[in-house]
Amino acid sequence: MRHPPKKLTELGIAALKAAKAGDRDEYPDAILRGLALRVTDKGKKTFVLVARFPPSKNPTRRAIGEYPAVKLEGAREEARRWLHLIAKGVDPKEDIERTRAENARKRENSFLAVVEDYLKDIPTRKRNRHAEQDEREIRRELLERKDKAGKLVWSNPWAKKAIADVTDADIAELIGEIRDRPAPGMAYNSWGHVKAIFSWAMGPERRQGYGLTINPTLNLQPKHFKLSKTIRTRVLTDDEIRAYWAAADATPYPLGPFFKLLMLTGQRKNEVAGARWPEISHNRGLWTVPPERFKSGDDNLSHILPLSEDAIALLNALDRFDGEASGDCLFSTTDGKKPINGFSRAKSALDEEMLKALRAADPEASLPDWVLHDVRRTVRTRLSGLRVNSEVAEMVIGHGKKGLQRVYDQHTFEPEMREALDRWAAELKRIVSPSDPAGNVVEFARPA
Repeated sequence: MRHPPKKLTELGIAALKAAKAGDRDEYPDAILRGLALRVTDKGKKTFVLVARFPPSKNPTRRAIGEYPAVKLEGAREEARRWLHLIAKGVDPKEDIERTRAENARKRENSFLAVVEDYLKDIPTRKRNRHAEQDEREIRRELLERKDKAGKLVWSNPWAKKAIADVTDADIAELIGEIRDRPAPGMAYNSWGHVKAIFSWAMGPERRQGYGLTINPTLNLQPKHFKLSKTIRTRVLTDDEIRAYWAAADATPYPLGPFFKLLMLTGQRKNEVAGARWPEISHNRGLWTVPPERFKSGDDNLSHILPLSEDAIALLNALDRFDGEASGDCLFSTTDGKKPINGFSRAKSALDEEMLKALRAADPEASLPDWVLHDVRRTVRTRLSGLRVNSEVAEMVIGHGKKGLQRVYDQHTFEPEMREALDRWAAELKRIVSPSDPAGNVVEFARPA
């Protein structure tokens, strides 16, 4: 039975009785034309909208929602939205399905899910030498952190949030927490990872699938977090170099010889760690770092480095891996199949051994903070101290030629680099094995 229109109220709706058996009552709302409340003989109350839903020209009823799950004001608001869509020729049912699909897509495209896609992509890029390190940092700082026992100690509160709903405030809060640990260096790196993830997700071939329309990192800068890139100037002193060498002596293969070759050559950590036997020419005393590990900005450029006699002696002392299942990596814990990686624990152990060596000479000695890249800076600084031409010194550490010089000057500087590294090896020997009053010769390049 259709009743005359009247103003619906919450109290009036709650007081309505069930319709007669086999019948149902309809109460049109006098406030919003087309909205009505339908009551069945079981007492079920449902808000409906009577309208001509596109493309039909005949009026029909569609349920908005059941009372009291949907309140009167909520029903009126939804009915107004439907009427607005109908006026534009849009069927509200299609809009509802589109919204559901969008919400489902958002649930699937959480920040966590997008990060997993990103992590699958980064190893496929050219010249990406830090994919493994990047993944460790992203998982630890942007997703979740576990203790040594594998117990979860922290998780990002918005990791499962739709990436399209992540705000600049979410990002700023997370980076601020890392900075205040305090870990400003890691905060700076983490900010770089977040920015890279969103830049990647905003790519033309991805952003629509992820439901992204804006990049929340666009207007954020490190200064907003009171961060700046740390420019390190740390170089090791003579005493620290001596302690470093003693610590490398005390460290078994593969890390001990690895630390020594770092100091002898001044090359980048990953270049040395990933070295393979086919890269070494014993006849010519050369090491060729291939383009995929050499940071030069040129996908086709290798780094050809002359090796001092002491570096060759160190390499000759290394064991080769035999057998079909073996590989050709110089420094490996998997029979040469994979190079060493993940140096945080090794660095901590090296620090302990260095401090022991320093305190053997001075019980009050301390070891200021340093990183493995400081070895490279130390070698470069010492080359200048040995009056090696600046251009040659830069070539030694792989900085190479710039601009037009790279095009027109094809001299390889191999003899000059060899002389420079021979000078450095002699100086390193002097530092590590200072004059012995007894005249004993200390083995310099012996393996750990």
